[in-house]
Amino acid sequence: MKFYFRNTILFLLFLLVNCNLAFSQNSKSYYYENEFDLSLPVGEKWSMEIGVGNRGMSQETLEGEKLSGYQHDHLEINQFTKYESSESLVLSLGLRYRFKELFDSSESNEFRVIEQLEFEPVNAVVPLSHRLRLEQRFKEHTIHRMRYEMEFSRPLNDTFEVGVATEALYAVSSREKPEAEQRFSIAVENTSFRNLELEIEFEYRMEDYARDLGHEFFIVTGVSLEL
Repeated sequence: MKFYFRNTILFLLFLLVNCNLAFSQNSKSYYYENEFDLSLPVGEKWSMEIGVGNRGMSQETLEGEKLSGYQHDHLEINQFTKYESSESLVLSLGLRYRFKELFDSSESNEFRVIEQLEFEPVNAVVPLSHRLRLEQRFKEHTIHRMRYEMEFSRPLNDTFEVGVATEALYAVSSREKPEAEQRFSIAVENTSFRNLELEIEFEYRMEDYARDLGHEFFIVTGVSLEL
């Protein structure tokens, strides 16, 4: 298990570094993201999660040339209602609103409805968790998107936990051609505080890789508080 885990991390680090060197003819964008989530129990099997977040782009390049510098992308608020169907299965319904017009008048604000299923087998030999999401994104036109994420996580010690994940996305709408995307991430989480989790994540996204590949790199920081 340790051999598999170590080599998985090394492979993802290799991928994140080398994707920045390859495909120089494609655009590369660099983002940062900050998130804060508050979890509230509302019943024996029910809970509610309220969150805020923001995203900004530090720069965008094409063939080594800088296309644009820093610009803020959006602020967002979201709320998830969760139901723990069993020890290994959680069902959720989420709402999200993104404020984009504040930072770019050519963009439209977005309202999103999210249906989610999270499955993590109990006492599995390989500790894999799975997440399936269906999203309806309402902005200039409606976009329907399906997402599937698989994650492997493991404690490093009593303080830190590391996880690696990949997520496949597929979006369709009446006005645009279908778009496929693949994401890879590695995250480190500090769990030493009671009911408080601190996380930093590095993520690489292959946006619209079937038609017009774009490379996106993210640094994400997160704070989660459970009451």
